[in-house]
Amino acid sequence: MGIFARSGRSLAVLGVVALSAFVLAAPQSYSDELPVPGNNGTIKIDGEEFGDVPNNEPHPGCIFEVDFYGYDQGDFDATVRFFAIPPTGQRELLLADSVFIGEDSNAGGGSTEGLDATRDYDLSDALKSYMAHEEQGYHIKLKINAPYSIGKDTKYKVFWVEECAYSAPA
Repeated sequence: MGIFARSGRSLAVLGVVALSAFVLAAPQSYSDELPVPGNNGTIKIDGEEFGDVPNNEPHPGCIFEVDFYGYDQGDFDATVRFFAIPPTGQRELLLADSVFIGEDSNAGGGSTEGLDATRDYDLSDALKSYMAHEEQGYHIKLKINAPYSIGKDTKYKVFWVEECAYSAPA
């Protein structure tokens, strides 16, 4: 009985190794030069002195930029929504927008070559009725829906917006 149990385990291990080698050696069904179409886009928050570097700045002022990288080419618009989240608000919608993101292929991913769109936002008016956290500012959740992605079509970014400077009405 013991010899058969060891032989069974050995055969199982050999089967797993053989299957792994087959999967790794299998040819790709898509070009090696482009990422596979689907949920491969990314978003970045860019604070003022807007730049071309695809970095994320999680503490911008009330005026900032959202950069979209690596989305698929086609007639694709992303739905953009900003929410005030605790401690600022209870998932309350601040602003909604739509941005065209399908100008070029998904090549370049999160690099400057992969930039698909940029949109400036100013949340000053939307945040007037909220109390800023004394050290962090306003807590914001950005939700992006990019239809026609393979798999989940939603991206999120949570960040803090510094307290806004308001000018007195004229």
